[in-house]
Amino acid sequence: MASRAVTYVWKIQRPLLEEKARELMAAAYQTATATDPQVTTVLIRSPIHAETWRNGQLVIDDPHLTVCAKNAAQEQRKTHETAHGYTRSMEDATLLRTNPSGYVKPDNTKDNRGKEV
Repeated sequence: MASRAVTYVWKIQRPLLEEKARELMAAAYQTATATDPQVTTVLIRSPIHAETWRNGQLVIDDPHLTVCAKNAAQEQRKTHETAHGYTRSMEDATLLRTNPSGYVKPDNTKDNRGKEV
């Protein structure tokens, strides 16, 4: 079986410590492949954080990172699916569960702060 190359795009500043960057990449990869096993691009949109937007309100949530997953077809259509990867803690990137959004959005979609995803 041939392996598939996966591209990582840091939408945040990559951690300076290589070990932390690799931990975040591993959690992002696990989150993205749980969302779409055919993922080709993983956009790392956040460090681990403990809040999320629900119905236009910022609310406390379990520690998680936010990623966007793209497969080859989504690359061509310029779309993505967002997912949260819930971690053991703010300091421990061990993935406990994932929560895909369940829908595909255009790449030019803006987040809750008005920034392009």
